[in-house]
Amino acid sequence: MSTHISTVTKWSLLLGNLFEHYDAALFSLLTPFLAPLFFPSQDPLTALILTYCIIPLGMIARPLGSLVFGYIGDTHGRKEALVLSLTGMAIVTGCMGFLPTYHQAGILAPILLSIGRLFQNFFEAGQTIGGAIYLIENSAESQKDIISSLYSASTVAGILFASGGVSALCALNVVHEYWRLLYFSGFFTAVFVALLRFKIPLQSFFINKSPKASFYFVLKACWIRRQAVIAIAVAAGFSYASFTLSLVMMNGLVPLVSLVSKSEMAHLNTVLLGIDFLLLPFFGMVANRFSREKMMMLSGAFAMITGYPLFMMLEGASLMTVIFIRLCLVIIGVWFSAPFHAWSQTLVPTSNRYTVISFAYAIGSQLFGGPTAAISLLLFQKTNWIVSAGLYWMVLGLLASYFVAKQEALAEDISELNVFEHQPTI
Repeated sequence: MSTHISTVTKWSLLLGNLFEHYDAALFSLLTPFLAPLFFPSQDPLTALILTYCIIPLGMIARPLGSLVFGYIGDTHGRKEALVLSLTGMAIVTGCMGFLPTYHQAGILAPILLSIGRLFQNFFEAGQTIGGAIYLIENSAESQKDIISSLYSASTVAGILFASGGVSALCALNVVHEYWRLLYFSGFFTAVFVALLRFKIPLQSFFINKSPKASFYFVLKACWIRRQAVIAIAVAAGFSYASFTLSLVMMNGLVPLVSLVSKSEMAHLNTVLLGIDFLLLPFFGMVANRFSREKMMMLSGAFAMITGYPLFMMLEGASLMTVIFIRLCLVIIGVWFSAPFHAWSQTLVPTSNRYTVISFAYAIGSQLFGGPTAAISLLLFQKTNWIVSAGLYWMVLGLLASYFVAKQEALAEDISELNVFEHQPTI
């Protein structure tokens, strides 16, 4: 069922997603500067490694948060989950701006930093997919792919804003003194968007009203829809890996094997993010005219087919060659990601959509997509074969293409019958 939603509601959802990714990207971008503030007794490399070790906390917090907010979204309403998750994010982000450094609080400082990131990931899990679900459920069928791509574009916009903020402080050479301002600006933005979200109308027809819709049975829904969970998780993993490969891993790999410097790679990153942002709506419109499934299948297949020649070209590559290679990687990733949200919702009924998709996305992005840079660089280190750096991404592309191709089989039981009606009474 679809309804018209107001412009205020649309902006509150898009801005909420923008803030969530601003918040997530901010920590990664600030890590080199936070390391000496929170681990000053360590040598610079060890301090950096210890700070990066905080990032995998998302593997614990995000799946848990997706289940909690999925339960709220499916049983109490989308609005409640979206407001609560964003409010929680705003509070934690504000607290991050008040964190003491090691010189102020000793060992308590890195502990509080880790706790802050743990709670940020917990609340972010309720926002990432929830906004997309609400937007697409309330959009006409002819607009779903375009809305999906615009939502993904707001993800890139959040990363761009975080990158711009850190770059501005670096240009002024004040990042060590004023990094807190970036968290405070995020806090005020989140509070503003959370207030807008109170205007989101309640939509009871998306709420699971079954008397058996307890937290246990919402968890059970993930098992019942396990084929959809696997398909969405693999697809989310490939989408996340594509972004990580082209915009993160390449920054470290390319200067080691080509004629391009680290500074040139950093400047190129901002340009690529802008291209990513512009291409997403374009591919959303393409998916609207053609089959989103065929688009995603072709993208995964292209990753497998073109991965070998693209990575072979990296050896001793010039700047122009590197630009071409990274553009190809970005296009393949955007090609797949643009219709992802619209596609994933076709696999799960509304009665447990928030829980199943949020959980699957959390698992896929953190378990399959998150380790992409580390696995790719490790393969290259062990084999000294440049193509090995792309093997993990290529295999994920092949798997993603396979599961998208199996969509009809995965979705054949997707009816609007409540899955809880098939459960024994306890």
